[in-house]
Amino acid sequence: MNEHMDDELARQQTVAELDSITMLKVKFDAGEAAQSKTLFGNGRMQVKVQVLIAGADADGNAVHVPPEVMTSIKLIHYDTGRTLRDGWSASTEQGRFTLEAQTTFALPVSSDDDADDDSPLPQVRTFWVSSSVSGSTRIAARLTLGGTTIRSNGTSLSSVHDSSVTLEAQLPLTYSIEQFRWAAIRRGNEEWGNRIWNHYLGLYPQGQQIKLVDWIADGVVGDGHIADGNKLRENQANYLDVVLTRPEDSEYGVSLPYNGSALAYRHYSDAITSESKYYKVRVNDRNGELTVVQAISEYSTLSLPSRKGGRFAFRAIDQYGTEHKLAVRMNFSSLTLALERG
Repeated sequence: MNEHMDDELARQQTVAELDSITMLKVKFDAGEAAQSKTLFGNGRMQVKVQVLIAGADADGNAVHVPPEVMTSIKLIHYDTGRTLRDGWSASTEQGRFTLEAQTTFALPVSSDDDADDDSPLPQVRTFWVSSSVSGSTRIAARLTLGGTTIRSNGTSLSSVHDSSVTLEAQLPLTYSIEQFRWAAIRRGNEEWGNRIWNHYLGLYPQGQQIKLVDWIADGVVGDGHIADGNKLRENQANYLDVVLTRPEDSEYGVSLPYNGSALAYRHYSDAITSESKYYKVRVNDRNGELTVVQAISEYSTLSLPSRKGGRFAFRAIDQYGTEHKLAVRMNFSSLTLALERG
């Protein structure tokens, strides 16, 4: 749906100064009859709400609505006439978490039954509405024309505009830890003494996938550090690197010590080597699942002994924008990773 008419078209249709608003309607989509929709009240999920507007000059001729009037359009609560608040908000920018597909081309808006056949197409202003609370609200619109506020909730002087849609925000769903799938796959083809696993995290309540599309953690930028170590002296492990990769990445690079001398390996628990092997590990190759990489070497580097991390708390974000508090715990002795509540 086209929100911005070409300048040339605007010049052709602006035959006189806008005097009145002949149409002010609120819809989910100009061609959609639905009057109510449901979303999750998680502050991220958005629903598209569009305001259709048309105007006339003093003689009743249809004219173009100028930009200053279009930009004055705001969404309001139908019952109070106030702009969206108390957990409800509207943006002109579409976020990631919507059920509507991104419009890639403009479609003309058909005139409504109460508009003249020869009138210009209604102009449209699009908003994306979200809620951080549960509950329902009825949404109308308002605009300013010549210093006068016109609302679509039937409270303007003429009360000719009465149009709204209803949104119901539901509490975000929570799931037991058993509904999350945690599976490890060995990379294979590593050098001797090196082992790399991909651990995949998915959400499958009642066997139906809800895609995990992102994650966040307090104070973390980039990959999520879960654990690392050198000269660990654990069973078949002296070097360790474990990270939760960024979902937008397709590869994770890791260097592991390798090719140490057989004598050092047999007689020294550190099994130090100065050589390393760089691996490009394919990650995030399962749709709707997050990837943790666990890389282990039986050798250690020349660096000092270290043992860091062990538990990483984060919030996985699903396809609807809902957060799920989780954590990955590293057991250095058994070299295992466990998924638990955050």
